[in-house]
Amino acid sequence: MRLTLPAATLISAALLALALWTYGVQSPDTQRNLFYAAAVGIVSIALFATRVVPDIVAAFVVFLLSLAIAVAPPAIVFSGFASGGFWLLLGGIVLGVAVIATGLGAHISNRLLALSGRSYSRAVFVMATAGFLLGILIPSTIPRVLILIPVAVSLATSLGLKSGSREAMGLCATAAAGTLLPTYAIYTANLPTIVQFGALESLYSLKATYSGYFLAQFPVNLLRFAVLVVLLQQVGAASLAPKETASENDKKLTQPQTRLLGLLLIAIVLWSTDFMHGIQPAWIALGAATLALWPRTGLLPKSAMKDRIDLTPAMLFCAIFCVSALARHVGLDTALANTLIEKLALVPEHPVWNIYAIFIFSVLLSHLTTAPAAPLVLVPFAAPLASASGLPLETVAMTQMIGIASPLLPYQAPPLLIAMSLADISTGLLTRVCLALFAAVVLIGLPLTIVWWHIIGLLPASG
Repeated sequence: MRLTLPAATLISAALLALALWTYGVQSPDTQRNLFYAAAVGIVSIALFATRVVPDIVAAFVVFLLSLAIAVAPPAIVFSGFASGGFWLLLGGIVLGVAVIATGLGAHISNRLLALSGRSYSRAVFVMATAGFLLGILIPSTIPRVLILIPVAVSLATSLGLKSGSREAMGLCATAAAGTLLPTYAIYTANLPTIVQFGALESLYSLKATYSGYFLAQFPVNLLRFAVLVVLLQQVGAASLAPKETASENDKKLTQPQTRLLGLLLIAIVLWSTDFMHGIQPAWIALGAATLALWPRTGLLPKSAMKDRIDLTPAMLFCAIFCVSALARHVGLDTALANTLIEKLALVPEHPVWNIYAIFIFSVLLSHLTTAPAAPLVLVPFAAPLASASGLPLETVAMTQMIGIASPLLPYQAPPLLIAMSLADISTGLLTRVCLALFAAVVLIGLPLTIVWWHIIGLLPASG
């Protein structure tokens, strides 16, 4: 799950060169703060990308370095804890643990096993659909992967597929990729989206609604889903004879499972109608998490916060947010933008070129780290990119998200790495999936999205 030493060295060297370049083009009065902030960014990205230390250690190192260089007050360093994104992620972690603890996830898994029938193609479609639907129910990708990978393994066994076979790996790859890549259409489904728009809200006062985000992102993610299903259906035979297995599908939901399902459905309704009531997704998630932890609901034990709930992803979020806020505070984003954005040849009269340029720019920069940490690099560029291209800030942010959600290599998406470890999926298979989806986005997804954004007003009518 770590980058090789040469890859880590290459990333660090590229970031160091970028920092030195930034240092050289600034006046002496600003060099110190900019260089110190860039140094924190280099260390942060190196730690997040190589994972040479646990994520919680990396997060604490970022906080300590940010306080030590003293270029920003503690309120800036710890501003991530005050953002809506932190509480949205925290709520998602609690709900994910509740889904596993109550057995609701296992119950859903058993139901899915009955839907695949004797067809491998149908099994792939069922797994991909289940992954997408869980993206609505569980606002955290890693719990979804932990739930779905055992389901995929069980489904492969019931279909008579050998463990480690190409077909069995195909089902597991479907579960992993299906609950990650197409679910970037859902605002609450993935950490990078939460980080990106949490930082944008704090830095630029840009607020994204659940419904507005889905409206902007669904065309390209619908394409991802379709290509993913078709691609992985080709891995196995069209029809297989499954082994007979005992079924527990007739078991009814327990009372805690029913209560949790009702709680999740209420949260989903509130998230999807936020344009009507104005309640931010973070506060909905926080309210749902509070009820899940409330002893009388019987969803989680009293000791859940101590024994079962890992807050490492939330700390990682705040560390990423810290570096973005630090860069913004000292003007590092502007310094980098002034030296790099001009190379993109952005012209307000050519919005299609601008979107492609911002997309490629976002893909390349996001591969300097992993997807959850990509906003650390990209958010400070949002306003300068909008200014240079003439595009609305929201349009730039949505384009950046398409770039973050288009990994060329599996290492950029930690849930894919976890799935590879759990199910022994070959790196080559997931790499081919990533490359095929990337090609589909470039050739079909972006043109489709540009047309759609003109229709819904996300692109200026004059473009």
